[in-house]
Formats: sequence, structure tokens, C-alpha cells
Amino acid sequence: MTRKTIGLSDIWYFIAAYALLCACQFLVLFIPFRWYIRLFKDHGKNNDEKITAAKTLIVRKALLRGLHYLPWKGKCLVQALTAKTLLKMVHLPGTIYLGIAKEDNLLKAHAWLKSGNQFICGQDGYRKYTIVQEIS
Repeated sequence: MTRKTIGLSDIWYFIAAYALLCACQFLVLFIPFRWYIRLFKDHGKNNDEKITAAKTLIVRKALLRGLHYLPWKGKCLVQALTAKTLLKMVHLPGTIYLGIAKEDNLLKAHAWLKSGNQFICGQDGYRKYTIVQEIS
């Protein structure tokens, strides 16, 4: 059994993801949605970087590593906001989708993030939700 080596950039992205997960959790808990959602919009900035599987994998791995070490469960909105910021760090565009679904007379909400046609987070069960807002 061989053990993969983790590079310095992987460690840096993990630390960034962990810190961003904590910051985004704080935003979701204590700041009204309409205030913090403006921070995550790409205000007309054009990312000319080509979306590649390698770059999106960097973000996805860092997010999953950060989630693994959190002392609480990172909800889908926190994950999407964190991943959106990580995508900006590697100069890639991303769109956060916010959806709702009615299940057993209860409204359920879900958030997921895509960069191009590649999912970064929240792809599990996204099809049963109706998109109510896109943040790109």
C-alpha cells in the first residue's frame, strides 16, 4: 500500500478552505442573506481562464479536506460559498444555484456550485430542486 504525498500547495489550499468554511459559517449564521450574497457576485469580472478538470479538482479536494476536519457539519450553502471563493482564488468562474423543493408539506432548500459544466459541490439530489436564484 503506497501513501500519496501531499504537496505544499495542497496544504495551502486546505488551510484556505478551512478558514473560509469557518468564515462562511459565521456569515450564514449571523449576517442577513441579502447583505452577504453581494460579496459572492462576480461584478462583471470576466474570467478568461479555461475551466479544466485539474483546476476544479484542486478546489473540490481542498473543500472536502476542510469539511473533514470541521467540528460541525458544513451545510450546502456554506460549502457553495466557500467553493465560490476558492474558485476565485484559482481564477475560475462559478455559479451558485439556490433551489427549493416541497417534501411532505415542508419546504427544503439546497445550494450547489458549478464551474462551467462541472459540479464542485452539492450535486447529490440537485435535480429535485427548483432553481430560485443563481449567483454568478
